[in-house]
Amino acid sequence: MKVLHVTGAMNMGGAEVMLMDLLRFKSENLHFDFLVNYNTKSGKLTGDFDAEIEEKGSSIEYIGAQWDIGPFAYIKKFKEVFKRLCSPEIVHIHMNAKSGVMALAAYRAGARKIIVHSHADLKIRGHWAKVFFSKLELRFQKWLIAKYATHFWGCSVEANRSLFYPRLLDNKRSAVINNAIDAERFTSPDGDVVEELKASYNLPKNTLVLGNVGRVVRHKNIIFILKILEEYKSQGKEVAFVFAGRGADEVYLTEFWAEAKDRGVDDKIVHLGVRYDIENVMATFDVFVGPALQEGFGLVALEAQAAGLPSVLYKGFPSSVDMGENMIEFMDDFDVNNWTVAVNAISRKRCNNSMINTIRKKGFDVKHNAQKIELLYES
Repeated sequence: MKVLHVTGAMNMGGAEVMLMDLLRFKSENLHFDFLVNYNTKSGKLTGDFDAEIEEKGSSIEYIGAQWDIGPFAYIKKFKEVFKRLCSPEIVHIHMNAKSGVMALAAYRAGARKIIVHSHADLKIRGHWAKVFFSKLELRFQKWLIAKYATHFWGCSVEANRSLFYPRLLDNKRSAVINNAIDAERFTSPDGDVVEELKASYNLPKNTLVLGNVGRVVRHKNIIFILKILEEYKSQGKEVAFVFAGRGADEVYLTEFWAEAKDRGVDDKIVHLGVRYDIENVMATFDVFVGPALQEGFGLVALEAQAAGLPSVLYKGFPSSVDMGENMIEFMDDFDVNNWTVAVNAISRKRCNNSMINTIRKKGFDVKHNAQKIELLYES
C-alpha cells in the first residue's frame, strides 16, 4: 500500500518527528513517499530528516506553496507528482490550515482516500488585519476539506474541532491519533555523551538547569524564560537555561538574545541548535520549562516524562500530555514569581522509575501507534 505524505520541510518538529517514527516502525506492507511544500522565495531547502527518508527507500518530491504559485498551478503540479509516484492509494496531508487546497488537488489527481491530519489546536493571534485574513482563509480551507477529504484525523479532540466541522467527526471518518514517542529510547541516554554535554555548558557546580526543546518560533514564547532567569539572579541563585532547536524565526531569536543581554542573563544561556539525540540533551536538564502559548499536543513534554524529567508548562499545552505521574505542573498565567515557586518545588521530583509502561498503557508509544495507523490505513 502506497501512502503519500504531504508536508512542509522535514525538520525537527513535532509532526515531522511523529512521521519519522512511523517510517521507522512501519511494516513492509506500507510504502511512504513525501511531497514537501516549500516557499518559492527561499527555494527548496534540505530538511533535517531528508537523508534518512531516502535511505529508507522513500522518495521526496517538492511543490511550491499554494499561494506562491497559485491554486491552479498547484493542482496541476500535484497531479504530475501523483502520476509520477504511480497513484498512491492514500494521500495523508499534514499541513493544518493549508490542507483544503491540497485535498482538492489530491481529489483532482484521482486519490481514492484523502486524510487531512490536524496537528494543532488552531488559534489565530496577532494584528487584527492578519487575524481577519487568516480567519477568512481558514473558513475557505475548512470548506474545501469537508468537500474533498475522506477522513479527518487529529492529534487531539481539540485539534480535530479546530479544523473540521462537527458533522465530520464520526466514528467512521474521524480518529484521534496520539502523538507518540519511542519511549524506550528516552530511558537509556548515552552516559558519556551526557557528561560531555554537561561539561560543555561550563556552569558552576549545583547550577539548576532549565531546559527546552523545539523550533525557536514566537508562539513557543521562550523569551518568558528570561524573566525567570532574571528573578533567580536577583535571589543570588545559580540557574541556567539550555535549549535545543532550529532558529526557525531568526527575527524572534535575535529579539531573544537582545532581551537576554538587556536583562543581564545572556551568560546564563546555552543554545545547542539542532540535535538528533534529544534523549541525551534532556538528561542534562533539571526541569523542562514550556511557556508555549499553544501546542497541538506538545510531544516534548511526553519525551520529558519518558526521560524522568519534571516539567513546568503553560496551559497552552493540553492536559492530555500529562501521564498522571505527578511530573507536570501546569501554569495559568505568566506571573514570574509563580513560575519560580513551581520550578523550585518540582525540581525535587525527578522520576527514577521507568515510565515506559505508563506511556504504553495510555497509547503514546510509537510502536503501538504505528500498528494503529496501519490498521486505519487498511480499513
